[in-house]
Amino acid sequence: MTFDNIDDIQNIEYQNRGIKEILKSLLETPIGIHQIFVYPNIDMLRKLYFHYIKSLLDNNNEIIIFLPYYETAESVKKVLSSFSIDYNNDIIDQNKYIDKKDTVIEDVNRYINNGSLVIIDSEKAFSNAQEIETITKTNDQIDKDNTITHANSSNPNRNNNFLSLVRMSLYQINKLRKEGITIIADYGFIYNNNKKEKFENLIELEKSIPYFFDNIKIRQICLYNQKDFFHKFTKQQKKEILDLHSRTIIMMD
Repeated sequence: MTFDNIDDIQNIEYQNRGIKEILKSLLETPIGIHQIFVYPNIDMLRKLYFHYIKSLLDNNNEIIIFLPYYETAESVKKVLSSFSIDYNNDIIDQNKYIDKKDTVIEDVNRYINNGSLVIIDSEKAFSNAQEIETITKTNDQIDKDNTITHANSSNPNRNNNFLSLVRMSLYQINKLRKEGITIIADYGFIYNNNKKEKFENLIELEKSIPYFFDNIKIRQICLYNQKDFFHKFTKQQKKEILDLHSRTIIMMD
């Protein structure tokens, strides 16, 4: 599949690569990077996030927040609990990235229960326009004195609200002595609505996320479905989105 409108965009680092190269690039992305990943379909995304999240959990150095859009949080949990690989297709470097005897994340619930892994539907996390408006006011810092008291639970997975999620993640990172946070998020719920200001909301939300984590090291991976990215935005809008990110991966069909 060819798109002539990506040729003029300069900051694309990876394009038309296979799953092995994409996964390697994701694993080599250092914390502190704001990255965009344009994925071709949900099946390919599942293969990638399974191995990527598994690798991060194995390293045990950070909290992982996954906010999916095109599948539910429950679906993601099932994928992480039961996904397997067809090794005959040479999808990835089996010796480096996969132990054939351990193709399933056995302790998904344990990671979720202790707050190391947070999975919430992105649309639920930003469930109303008022919250998005609050979040996009990037000069308004979270009140550090109220970090814990406004949350509903000590487990971020039980807080379907982004500000509560942030508060509890800041609490958990200290409690679990993690080095940082990786946020994997699909904001498709914003640009798939009929609101006139949806693109502006998307841009402001992307810019705003780091402010809410203050001095915590975060790695942002923003997910965009390929069809959405190339058909829902103008050429100028695509450029603006890419310019927000210091690293870009576009995986084509």
